[in-house]
Amino acid sequence: MTYISYILIMLGVLLISSCNETLIHPSDNQPPNTTLFLDSIRNQQNSRVYVSWSGEDTDGMVIGYIFTWDKKNWYFTRNNDSTFALQVESSDTNFHFSIAAIDNSLKQYPYEGERIEFVDKNNNGFHDPGEDFPQLHGAVDPTPANLFFPIKNSAPIIAWGNDTTAKSSLSVALPDTTFAFATFKIFVTDPDGDATIESIEWSMNDSTQNANWKTLPKNTRLFNVTIKDGLLLNANNAIYIRAKDIGKLSSKVLRYPSTNKTWYVRAAKGPILLIKDCANKDIDNFYSRALSLIGSNTFDGRFDVLDINTTRTADAPAKTIPPFINPMFIESLNLYSAIVWYTDKSPSMTLAQQSLTPYTRSGGKVLFIADLPAPLSEDMRTEIRDFSPIDSIGSSEVSSDPLAIRNGTEFIALEHGGTIYPNLIKERGSVLVYPLYPKANAKPVYALPVGTKWQGTPILGVQDDESTMIFLHMPLHLLNTNDQAIKLIERIMLDEFKIR
Repeated sequence: MTYISYILIMLGVLLISSCNETLIHPSDNQPPNTTLFLDSIRNQQNSRVYVSWSGEDTDGMVIGYIFTWDKKNWYFTRNNDSTFALQVESSDTNFHFSIAAIDNSLKQYPYEGERIEFVDKNNNGFHDPGEDFPQLHGAVDPTPANLFFPIKNSAPIIAWGNDTTAKSSLSVALPDTTFAFATFKIFVTDPDGDATIESIEWSMNDSTQNANWKTLPKNTRLFNVTIKDGLLLNANNAIYIRAKDIGKLSSKVLRYPSTNKTWYVRAAKGPILLIKDCANKDIDNFYSRALSLIGSNTFDGRFDVLDINTTRTADAPAKTIPPFINPMFIESLNLYSAIVWYTDKSPSMTLAQQSLTPYTRSGGKVLFIADLPAPLSEDMRTEIRDFSPIDSIGSSEVSSDPLAIRNGTEFIALEHGGTIYPNLIKERGSVLVYPLYPKANAKPVYALPVGTKWQGTPILGVQDDESTMIFLHMPLHLLNTNDQAIKLIERIMLDEFKIR
């Protein structure tokens, strides 16, 4: 074989070898390309933005994407679009969105939402062109698509109640006149996300920038106002409130009451609150007169009257009752040392159940004089048992005869180891009563005598063992022969409750 022939044979072998290499080892994987449908947005957007994207791969298919809003944190997704809620950190903020397609050359793919690490070659904390994502092994577009979002900060929204509707605001409106404790409920939100709310500020009787604006925690939705906070007594008041976000934008200033209404705060005249739960003016006059006379006129002009009957309807409590029993109504009761609560046959027992136990636990004293309807519902029996020293009430009245308890009948005061109460004599009217059964630690204080129209000596008055509540099921205004019923109220207030 000549030298030239040898060279030609070797060249042929190399050519064949080169062709075989081409067939056996195809060219390297080509990365995909990524497209965003807009490359910029000129008009400012709100903080919720919709973004869509797509990818193409010349030698395969696109399986997923990685995206970022800060060039630091990249996340995997298989979606082609999404709505993002952006965190606004100043009055206006520019956001930079980047996304890169991933092809089908990987053996294993990240899970949805998985954070993808990159090699930060220059240690600047941001992903820069040419920096690899090791987990993706070259399957990712090295030139991500980008979109810039100028985001406009939106001011917070504040309203009274649970939402921004007029119905919600009305549901939390206070009575036109209140005592020196008020509870307000507010709704606060922000179109940019509630996490952007920084604070809630309020001021009493002044809405200027120089007012004494006080700050509430940003999650506050219920708050109270007292004299210490600037309530003016025996005067009209107004409260102003606003919310601020982290971009220092403020909501509108909300005023309570609205500009065409008034909110009057009255001071307590003295230590006793008389609660009128009755529609009979004769009964009203009896209790007002009694409190004015007892203790040689000690409390004349030194008690307040709360009418919870006149504006009450079948569907709603009286307009004098605040929307928040706890704490507003209970704390209003706590402004007084003692309560005299009298009812007709439509008593507000649910309100008594909700408020009187926390009131007595706080040291308050209660004289409760109840007239009861017939029949007496199980719900009302439960309510009475919950707040009073009564364990149970008879299934029926002591007599079905409205004249069974005749004029001149004596209601016997029972010895109970405390203040001696006077016997009371019925002087007029019709008296229908149920027998009461005291709780184990309570003491009976009044009973009917033995009679032919009823069995035994039904108990009609009970006092708890701590002398915080006396429950009487007797119409005192009909038992006031020789002003003995007034004398009873005097002994309870002065001697038993020690009110001064």
